[in-house]
Amino acid sequence: MAWLRNGNPQPDTGFTVGEINYPANWIKNAPQSERDKLNIVAAAPKTPHDQMFSWGWKEDGTEDWKDLTKLKAYWNDQQTIQAKSLLNDSDWMVIKAQETSGTVASEWTTYRSKVREACNNRQTTINAASTAAALKAILTGPSTVTQNKKDSDGKDIEHTDAFGNSYDPKQYEQEIVGNPSHLDGKHPWPTKPS
Repeated sequence: MAWLRNGNPQPDTGFTVGEINYPANWIKNAPQSERDKLNIVAAAPKTPHDQMFSWGWKEDGTEDWKDLTKLKAYWNDQQTIQAKSLLNDSDWMVIKAQETSGTVASEWTTYRSKVREACNNRQTTINAASTAAALKAILTGPSTVTQNKKDSDGKDIEHTDAFGNSYDPKQYEQEIVGNPSHLDGKHPWPTKPS
């Protein structure tokens, strides 16, 4: 367990306050009333680190992030793999059209173009991340957010009771939209034609 004294880390390996020496494990074994006299409290447990992006926590309490260049390469490869997977289902149409001098339906050529565009845009966004923490945020944050619905003039749409009266305090109609801070919200993969 980690401890704080006056808000600063206090290892339980023996320490001195004024002229009094406290032995190792004194904090752990002392009653809370004695710890209170020295303003010693248990530190909040550290939040778990995401092993995909970080090696853990440094001694100073900051996160030890993985190499950004390697993370970007990995996540760019993942976008390419996903794009190839989405395109695989319609590759036969393109091959058939080439072999038979036919054409591919426009909804499928549009879909395939949008897959490639989404992949490129996603990779551009990944490459624009300036830190591993920023990259983690665009990849692992919520992909959707709830916001007030807007009318055609861009104003919030008020939610009223059955008689058209305002609530006190006012309430607004809500909608779930893609999170523009998240990769899936900013550059979603297109929906396959039916």
